[in-house]
Amino acid sequence: MPMPLRPPPIGDAKVLARYPFLPQAAEHTRGLLVENGISMDDLLSAAWLSDIRRKGDMRVKESVLHDDGIEQRSGDLSTELGRMSESLSFLYAMMVACATFDERVTARWAEGEATRADKLLGGDGVIFETIANTYLSDIQSEVMGGDTVYSIPLTDFIELCPRISGDYWRLPNRPLKDGWVEMGPSSGENSQQRLARLIKERIREDLRKRCNIRMEKIDEGFAERLSEPVGAILTILQSRATLDFDAGNATKSDWPPCMQSAIAELAMGENVNHSGRLFLAAISAALGIEQEQCASFFQGAPDFNPETTRYQIGHVYDREYTPAGCSRLKMEGRCPVSPGDDPICDRPKMKHPLSYVWWKQRNRSREEEQVDESKEETTETANP
Repeated sequence: MPMPLRPPPIGDAKVLARYPFLPQAAEHTRGLLVENGISMDDLLSAAWLSDIRRKGDMRVKESVLHDDGIEQRSGDLSTELGRMSESLSFLYAMMVACATFDERVTARWAEGEATRADKLLGGDGVIFETIANTYLSDIQSEVMGGDTVYSIPLTDFIELCPRISGDYWRLPNRPLKDGWVEMGPSSGENSQQRLARLIKERIREDLRKRCNIRMEKIDEGFAERLSEPVGAILTILQSRATLDFDAGNATKSDWPPCMQSAIAELAMGENVNHSGRLFLAAISAALGIEQEQCASFFQGAPDFNPETTRYQIGHVYDREYTPAGCSRLKMEGRCPVSPGDDPICDRPKMKHPLSYVWWKQRNRSREEEQVDESKEETTETANP
């Protein structure tokens, strides 16, 4: 079952700020922008909105870093400024996530926001049923033993429950009557908290769809203006990756051309500029390359000093510098690629070297899967 086409109206500004992902909140957010004279350019760069941008950045970073989602803290929703901060930081966070053009980021951001919503909805006794009716085709409630127990249509349950692990979410284990599935208490949670967990799946699904639509609309100029927060997010994401990034031949093929170019120039004794050296150290840190291995990249530099190099590299690693994005590398003369040289770099929405690494690995993984499938087919043919 899709989400209801006409969600129930919500007029409470506090609710719309606390739950800025709601379909009903979109018009409220647009109204905040108009009423306060805020353009998209202002949201991206106006000094007086810097706190909102910082809060938005944190929403994305927490989604990437924390498996338990975004923290529930909100500003003072009793004030217009507090409500505006909550709503616009959500909008800014969505724009940053989408400007990465990386499905891993948008998926983790959607998961983080949906997890936050799950926790908030589980304890919200005022607006819970209205929000439930926003994401489900219908709900019923009944008081049992002094507690409210919710039931939902079978169609909603069978669509959403397969995405959740645990015996509770298997249909044979749920009471079913006249097409309604009872969401009874379990695992220390009451019926409302159990239903909030199910609604989380629909919220996450909706946010991912909205991200896909927004990514199609983001142009190159807009994405470049968000290159700094995007680079920070991609660096964090890469640091969490479980991929093996040592200096072996197996991973060198994944390195972006800008990184390989800097290494090659240094090896030939060329005096790579400060921007190129800082980028090489920062992206080495993001890829999990050991500091000693990174220091070896600089041995051919005409001014190489082992102690100075190790100190400077250690500073970059300790401070977790964000590798420069593609637009900045081009501006500083550190992009060695011309149109047509590399199909991954030619992708319209390739804006950061760390995205290049991900695309390279994804392509290799698909090629390996095709080889494995081909081997299986050959074996089956040889052994009928």
